[in-house]
Amino acid sequence: MDPLTKTYISSGLVFFALFEFWIAMTVFGTSGKPGPHARLWIRLHRIAGYIFLFYFIWISWVCLDLMERLADAGRNLDARGTIHGSLAIMLFLILLLKISFIRMYSKYRTYAPLLGIVVAIGTLTLWGIAGLMFLFIV
Repeated sequence: MDPLTKTYISSGLVFFALFEFWIAMTVFGTSGKPGPHARLWIRLHRIAGYIFLFYFIWISWVCLDLMERLADAGRNLDARGTIHGSLAIMLFLILLLKISFIRMYSKYRTYAPLLGIVVAIGTLTLWGIAGLMFLFIV
């Protein structure tokens, strides 16, 4: 996969991040009692979250392959690529931490909404640094 195609495909992560953020704010961000379809929204949030996780893993695998091909061609990682890779690893770990707080460590479940906001903002930042800047350069 070439970098331009990867950039357009990874914009799907931005869509999923915004969708997840919108669902979370619809259910948990409003004052008072959640709406009548709160259980459905929460189920959609969970399904879209796992799709986001596997999509993120797949795009990361594609990025690693691209980095390997660039290294074989003699091109080293620049500052933008280094920041992009570091943010991706950090974002992946925060996402795993959020899922573990929901699934295993229920004592820390109150931190999950904040971690979800961090994942959504981190996804937008990550794509902005890598994808949007790449599109401006190309």
